[in-house]
Amino acid sequence: MTQEPTIPEQTFQTATVLMEKRFVRADMSKPILSTLFNLGVANVARDLVEHPELYKETTPLPMPTEDFDEVDPISLMTSEIKLPSLPQVFLEMRQVINGPSCSATDLEKVISRDTALTAFLLRMVNSAFYSFPSKIDTISRAVAVIGTKQLSTLALGTSIMDMFKDIPADMLDLQLFWRHSFACGIIASQLSKMFKNGSPERCFAAGLLHDIGRPVFMMTMPERAIAATSISRNKKDMMFKAERLVSGFDHAELGGMLLRKWNLPFSLVTAVLYHHNPSKAVKSPEALYVYFANIIAKTLGIGGSGDFFIQDINSQRWEENGLTPDKLLELNSDLTSTLNEAFAILTTMAA
Repeated sequence: MTQEPTIPEQTFQTATVLMEKRFVRADMSKPILSTLFNLGVANVARDLVEHPELYKETTPLPMPTEDFDEVDPISLMTSEIKLPSLPQVFLEMRQVINGPSCSATDLEKVISRDTALTAFLLRMVNSAFYSFPSKIDTISRAVAVIGTKQLSTLALGTSIMDMFKDIPADMLDLQLFWRHSFACGIIASQLSKMFKNGSPERCFAAGLLHDIGRPVFMMTMPERAIAATSISRNKKDMMFKAERLVSGFDHAELGGMLLRKWNLPFSLVTAVLYHHNPSKAVKSPEALYVYFANIIAKTLGIGGSGDFFIQDINSQRWEENGLTPDKLLELNSDLTSTLNEAFAILTTMAA
């Protein structure tokens, strides 16, 4: 068993101050938020010891003085700005899966041409994400065990990771962005398993893709993205609210539109579109679990998409769906090892 690092008291104090800043908009008298806060302090303190490089000081940004007109998000989809397209390997996978006589061998032929994707998928199906009793060493065997749709859903989420590599690091730290996105996917899938509701694989893909509108926002409207970041930091408010101020819509709407443009499953579109407002998607467990997972991952300080603050929550919504303080503690107890394994896979993909 790995021994937990000794954490100095000063580090706990630093973590507490950081969490107090993160929770400035949240009502700490709510038991759910109090539990999240305490878990966050413990996790951030451990991270400050093990990964101090993840806690770099952000550069202060002045409040924007320019008034921005609203933008029609549909116009971004039809403009000359080149939006990302789905990777060729996924398009070929989808073509094979939708064919009249799809076999595991056909799918393996497509996936095996992408060695990084092949390695990722095999590591995922052999990880704690699935916890199969015996080793799975071929894609065809993975298809037989988890099915074509589940495998393609996993492949979708991971085959898009190099789409935004040209975004300047001072606008978006992609390492932190993908750590946060990966954590959301893992946590959402764990919640799906814990409450036996929804599809863990779809929850994973939806969590991984939930913030895809953020880099798209930066690619298509960099000045407005910088202005939104400045407003969020200076007003200590949620990023999606700041984005609406400078454009009339937010990254969730933009991400949902992009997924529709890609003709992806409705469950993924809905989960991304409503991950800040799951009450609009009451029939979608994926949207609900991604909403929960996003707040949990942000609270624990896992990665980041530029959105620093924790929004106040409806305690009744959490508890009605089974996420009591005790269940949060249960979820957290198994989370560290699962996330560490997932981040090791992520690092391999990014190399």
